Amino acid sequence: MMGGQVILVVEDEVMIRMLMADVLRDEGYQVIEAANGDEGMDVLMSGQHVHLVITDVRMPGKIDGIELTARAKELVPQRPVIVVSGHLPPTAAHNADEFLQKPYVPSTYLKVVDKLIGPPCQKPPRNCTG
Repeated sequence: MMGGQVILVVEDEVMIRMLMADVLRDEGYQVIEAANGDEGMDVLMSGQHVHLVITDVRMPGKIDGIELTARAKELVPQRPVIVVSGHLPPTAAHNADEFLQKPYVPSTYLKVVDKLIGPPCQKPPRNCTG
């Protein structure tokens, strides 16, 4: 992978995950997709550098989005996590840096991503260091 911020998108609904990943890639971010919390945890444990995690809450598998958020924060406390849900109130995602209620439009989460980790590094004319 080239330079630029890496975003892990954890979402079990394939169309939602693909749309979110495509929008982020079009902006210039690098995206790793995971179909559930277990896959997301595998990515976080793999040593792959991840700048931001975006996770749904209700997913199949042993690890839901709330648990994934807690574990992601244990691994790298300063790494931002965005929790998205159509079922839970924002207070349920107390470990997250941001909470987005489903349904949402791409511009909504792009603003939150930009606020948390900044604009994509490799998208001209911006320069990123570090």
